[in-house]
Amino acid sequence: MEQTNQLISTVEAAKFLGIKVSYLHKLMMRRVIPYYKPNGKLCFFDKADLEAWMKNIRVASQVELSQQAQKYIINRPKR
Repeated sequence: MEQTNQLISTVEAAKFLGIKVSYLHKLMMRRVIPYYKPNGKLCFFDKADLEAWMKNIRVASQVELSQQAQKYIINRPKR
């Protein structure tokens, strides 16, 4: 049985996310993605953190955007 909070390397994290290692480094430098640096040199990632990060950057569908626009028009204050 696999551990849920397993730490993985930078290379494994890039493969898991489907991105290049160089782009992962850029995300790390910008502090966009969560990671661990226990010894001050090597970086590690928690798979659960990576999954949560991927789910946090969801893009709404056109139907959802249309529904939000309709709600805004209906609920906006009258002038």
